Formats: sequence, structure tokens, C-alpha cells
Amino acid sequence: YTITRVLAESSTFKEASPKILQALCECLEWDVGVLWTAETKTGTLHCSEMWHKPAVEIPEFEALTRQITFSPHVGLPGSVYASKAPLWITNVVSDANFPRVAVAAKEKLHGAFGFPVLTGDTIFGVIELFSREIQPSDDDLLKLMASIGEQIGQFIKRKRSEESLIHRIDFEKTVASISSRFIVFSDFNNAIFKSLADAGRLCDAGRAYLFQFRDNGAFMDNSNEWHAEEVAPEIQHLQNLPTAMFPWLMKNLQAGNVIHIPDVSQMPAEAAFEKQEFEKRDIKATVILPVNTEKELIGFVGFDSVVAVDPWHEEDIALLHITAEIIGNAVARKHSEALITYMAYHDTLTGLPNRNLFQDRLKVALVHAQRHKRMVAVMIIDLDQFKTVNDVLGHHIGDLLLKEIAGRLTHCVRKGDTIARTGGDEFTIILPDLIHALNTIIVASKIIDALNQTFRLEGHEIHATSSIGISLYPLDAESPEDLVKKADIAMYLSKARGKNTYRFYRSEMNNVKK
Repeated sequence: YTITRVLAESSTFKEASPKILQALCECLEWDVGVLWTAETKTGTLHCSEMWHKPAVEIPEFEALTRQITFSPHVGLPGSVYASKAPLWITNVVSDANFPRVAVAAKEKLHGAFGFPVLTGDTIFGVIELFSREIQPSDDDLLKLMASIGEQIGQFIKRKRSEESLIHRIDFEKTVASISSRFIVFSDFNNAIFKSLADAGRLCDAGRAYLFQFRDNGAFMDNSNEWHAEEVAPEIQHLQNLPTAMFPWLMKNLQAGNVIHIPDVSQMPAEAAFEKQEFEKRDIKATVILPVNTEKELIGFVGFDSVVAVDPWHEEDIALLHITAEIIGNAVARKHSEALITYMAYHDTLTGLPNRNLFQDRLKVALVHAQRHKRMVAVMIIDLDQFKTVNDVLGHHIGDLLLKEIAGRLTHCVRKGDTIARTGGDEFTIILPDLIHALNTIIVASKIIDALNQTFRLEGHEIHATSSIGISLYPLDAESPEDLVKKADIAMYLSKARGKNTYRFYRSEMNNVKK
């Protein structure tokens, strides 16, 4: 009756188990109760609960019991587990199959019996009781305990069904929540964080994260992370990592494999570096899932357990897989949007800003210059005789030349300056925040010298020159349009008067025809 009441008043078996052990010991006037739980995948038993009378002092026996595990047929728990039947030991001190005999003798434990906790045909675990007296076998008591074991098993089975239903409902809610979060999102990183948190909490992960690859897969960064309150964050330590350091991980990700590591300590020899990194962060088990766009691997999502090995069931893995797919689609969409935005403002051949971005930056530079009483220079660079290169050597070599010229121009200016490709063979530069026009002469001279150096492209030696026109704010004009127009006039005068040189705009140039 006492066991029935305990089960009725408990919402989970974890809550009920210490009360069951206490009730059995007190009702039967035995001294110690131990619950052993079976690991179905390994077939071993570990102590999940223990109770003893307050007056009974057994520190060494308790410490050993909580630490030791039993395989089938080994010791009292292993024998009950293997036979699925109760077993009585009159005196454990004289029993040949009792590995804890030394500490039991030292702390005066003698009589013992164990019985299985069965859920149908499956054994959930074993309960064993100990007495400080030598106890003669009692078959009637064993039959009663077998019945109680089945009663407890029915309770566990019912609770597992309830928990499974609740978990299924939570699973569906979580998937729906994660999916809806990415239909429209204004804050991408917040949406990722909440999704990792939802999946991580439901699966009892200690840490959940997104890594993204960059530089053609040469490096990876932990871009997003969620962690449980009691788990230390790792994101700050996981930036700018060369992917070549993780060959086993990358091989599996590139093959499209879900990497499920139920026990990090058992990782294969070829994953030695990865194992070392996981153990450094106290990871006991992990699931890592590739994140793909339609054509390429762009990163991975991971979920770590820092508490237990093999903590996840098939349903958990399914949820993590769905989460990774949803996040992957969101990341791919964000990449596509970023690429579209980039293409709208950049030249596809050279990667330089295009006319649209040039105009935007020029407007910003002029506002800043007006506020801080500075100058802004606009330089238009037109390549001399570029058409001849295309006509004689072909457009492929012409394109390579443009890319090389873009690279050399980049080395002639400051970090905050803007170089744009605004026409087929025309480049435009904004030099903001100038104190003196002399700075412009220095840049123009660097460009002339840089482009005068021979270009060697696929066996061809090419000599290129340029004509440069320069206008200054506020000396020559105050609007973006007028500055560009007057730099253009100066460029054509430079080209008309010998090429391979630069000219500043002067008001008398307005009479010069292109």
C-alpha cells in the first residue's frame, strides 16, 4: 500500500525513487536500499539512487556503490539483470560473486536481496536491499518484491508514455516556432539565437551553436551560440579557426554526414585532434549537422552535452536535424540577399564599387567635408588605348588587365578612400577629408607610376598608361554632379595634351571640347 501511495503522489519516477527505497527499508526493517538503472545500449547498470537509515554509517560502501557499474551476471545487480528474477544472498561477505565484499564486511552489511524493475519484457533496472543482519532466504518476500517491481515498472511505462506525448507536442511546437521565426526576420542573429536556444533546451543540450565558413572554406567562425546557465560560453575562443586543423570533421561534413558522437572518449584514432578539442571544453557527447546552400557547404550547427554520454534519442536527433535545415535555409537566404545587395553596388569584374555606390559615398564625403571644413577630391582615370588591347589580344586579356589595374589602384590610396569602376575602361576615385591639394598630387603621381609598370598576363607583356582629371570641393564645385563633370573635363584635357599624365580642373577648361 505504501508503494502504491508513493507512486500515486509522484509526477516522475525520479521523484518517486528515493521515497520507494525509504518505504521498502522502513516497512521491511532493512537498512540500505539501492536503485540500479540499466543503460540499454551498453548493457551496464549504474547507481541512480541510494537511501539508508540515518543511524547507519556506510560512507565507503556508499561511495563505491555510487561509482561502480555492473555488467550482466556480475554481482547481485548484474545477476538479477541477467535472469530478470529476484535473488537472495544470506550473507554477502561469504558470497563469491559480490565485488563490494571488502567494504561490506568492513561496514557490517550482510543480508541482501535484489529484484528486477520490469516494464513489460524489458528490464528498466534493479532494486537491492541490505541488512546488517545475516538474513535467511524468504521466498514469499521475494515473490512480493517481484510483484512490486512489476508495479513500479507499470508506473515507469505510463510516465514514459506521458513524457513521450509531452515531448512530441513540445517537439512540434518548437519546429513550428523555429520555422515561423525565419519567414520574416529583421534581426537575423537574434532569430538564430532563439532557435538554437529552443532546440537546445528541448534536447537538454548544454551548448548549441552555428559555425560559418569563409575564405572559400579555409576558415570558420563560431558566429552564434546559446548555452545553458551552468555552462560556460565558448564563442570568444572559437574564431578564425583554419578548417585544415579539423580533417576528420571536414571530411564528414563535406560528405553530408550527420556526425553523432554519443561518447567523445570513444572517438576514432583519425579524429584525435577533434577529440582533444572536445575534451578541452568538457564535451561528453555531441551532434554536428552540416549547413548547406543548394550548391555548397557553408557551415554547421552543433549541440553539445557536457553532463552525460549518449543523452539523445532518435526524436532529439530528428529535431536537431530539422533545426539545422531551417537555419541553413535562413543563412543561405541571408547570403543571397547580401549577394544581391553587393552586386547592386559593386562591379562584377573587379569587385570595386560601381557608379551607384560611388555616388552614395561622394554625397556622404561632401556632407562630412562641409561640416568639418575639409576638401574632397574627385579623380577620373581613363585608360589610354585600352580598346587596342581588346581588339588585338581579346576581351579575356582585357578583363584580366582591368582586374590587375584595380589591384594596383587599391595600393595607391588610403583605406578610407573610394575607388570605383564607373565605365568600361574608366575608374573614379574619391579622396575625402583632405587638408591640402598636395595630397591629391601625391596620389595621382603614385597612380601614374603604378600603371607604367609592365603587366604580364598569360604570356603577354602589356604597357598601360592613363589620363587623370581632378576636381576639388569646394574650390571647383559644391555638388556631386558638378565635381564629376569638371573632373571629366580635366581628364579629357589631360588625354588631349599627351596622355599618361594628370590635370586639375580650371575654369577656363569649360571652353575645351571633348
